[in-house]
Amino acid sequence: MLGMSHKIRNFLFQYGVFIFFAVYLAIGLSVFEDYGCGPDEGMERQTSLVNYKYVIEKLNLPVSEPVKTWLGYLPPLKEYRDRYYGTAVQIPMVLIESSSAFTMEPAEFYGIRHLYTFLNFFVAMICFYLLLKERFKHRGIALLGTAMLILTPRFFAESFYNNKDVLFLSWYIISIYFIFRWFRKKTTGAAIVAGILLAFTINTRLNGIVLIPLVILFAVIEQFENKYPFREAMLPLCILIVTCLVTFFIITPNYWESPVSTFLEAFAFNMKHPNHGSDRNLFFGNLVDSTKIWYFIPTWIVLTVPTCIVLLSVLGFGKIIMGFIRNRFSFFEHDEFFMDLFMTAAGLIPLLVIIFMRVIIYNGWRHCYFFYGTLIYLAVVGLQTVWEIKIKHPTFQFLKNALLFLGIGSLLIGNGLWIIRNHPFEYVYFAPLFRKYSDEFSGDYWGIASRNLLEYIVQTDDRPQIIVDHSLTNAGSINRGLLPEKDRDRLDLVYDTENADYIIFSRDDKTADQASFTGFKKVYSIRVDSDEIGIVFKRETEIN
Repeated sequence: MLGMSHKIRNFLFQYGVFIFFAVYLAIGLSVFEDYGCGPDEGMERQTSLVNYKYVIEKLNLPVSEPVKTWLGYLPPLKEYRDRYYGTAVQIPMVLIESSSAFTMEPAEFYGIRHLYTFLNFFVAMICFYLLLKERFKHRGIALLGTAMLILTPRFFAESFYNNKDVLFLSWYIISIYFIFRWFRKKTTGAAIVAGILLAFTINTRLNGIVLIPLVILFAVIEQFENKYPFREAMLPLCILIVTCLVTFFIITPNYWESPVSTFLEAFAFNMKHPNHGSDRNLFFGNLVDSTKIWYFIPTWIVLTVPTCIVLLSVLGFGKIIMGFIRNRFSFFEHDEFFMDLFMTAAGLIPLLVIIFMRVIIYNGWRHCYFFYGTLIYLAVVGLQTVWEIKIKHPTFQFLKNALLFLGIGSLLIGNGLWIIRNHPFEYVYFAPLFRKYSDEFSGDYWGIASRNLLEYIVQTDDRPQIIVDHSLTNAGSINRGLLPEKDRDRLDLVYDTENADYIIFSRDDKTADQASFTGFKKVYSIRVDSDEIGIVFKRETEIN
């Protein structure tokens, strides 16, 4: 029996990491088609196609006549509203569509995009694991931290369809990992790789530019503390920065004609988000302006992240600050401490900038998802801190460790079971302590569940034409595209109730007041815990 136990332990030690990621990949491949779409997916797709059209025309690249005709319906890049959003990471998706002359069904190209978004996140999780393994020198701790991130319900769901904020989080983590590798060994190759990846990160979201001054600051401090020759320290840094800037210019067509002025315009655009206001966010039951409440983002984080992770991250942050003070404000006293400071700064500085510069934020805290890698990192530091607490009495020491294992195990298993029970609506997760308040905050703000609402209608109503009022959801049209053609053709989506057979409702920043649906009755709803996030209303008497 002991021999068998030893063999199992050796097997898990050798292959446990591979098994973990293989199982995660298999799960992702089996569920990526389960989610609906949000309106930003359609806009992001269009933005990538507008950029593609510009590149083809600018470089006079050969394309087939059907592709040229199809792209001709798109607006010019310089007149396009969302031209400041980079789409370099989306190029593989554009090329796939272009190779079919844009004849793919919506369910096909959005399904492929969901898979692609997940694969980006999957690669980021491998990098996150390697980053944690480098820091904590323990595969088990690294896997535990990675599992904590993967099994956070909102991030599990959004890793498939959020091709803006979670995609940026993915590339933010990937860039930070390769920046750490460059700091370990400042070769020309490492500098070029880190620079290229950083350029793609900044292209994905301009917020990523914060990593450039951070890299410069930490490199200068390292040179000062370790007394490296100036040329030896600065040459690799220059290679990294120049590579990043040149790559960014190449992969961001909007900058080709006037890079400096375009950058300033893009910076102002990202600060103010002129396409969306900040004054209609449901927050504690009231519609508020997120820029006027400094605790808007911290509150959302506390409410929607498992409480255990929040508490451990606070402990981890305290441990790092105390260590910084004890080390007399040295950044490079130990390699691990350098990683702690850089990771903390990479998450906290841009978060504080967004809060105190009153950057326009809406739809919960999704614009700050880049911070979640740092939050999990801090939680793992906190976890290690608790584990390393020494209690003289062996019984109490054992009890402390047992309770820690029980707590983390309960967190991961509990999150996993909650995801299974509420799939595919995990994106409206609230921590158990705060679930009773979930309907006082923005819910399905993208209308992802609209797909399920429309599926219910076509499955229960066999009429050849069905008129649906979709004015109370943000994603009626894009989710109709996910239905089979025979069902799409039966649905006529309108923006008024006068002749509608049905109303579909998504609980975003509004609540379903039954008085607003006179003549209609509720026939189907989607409920997550106590929160009703989507409803189908049917006309009580048919229109003659």
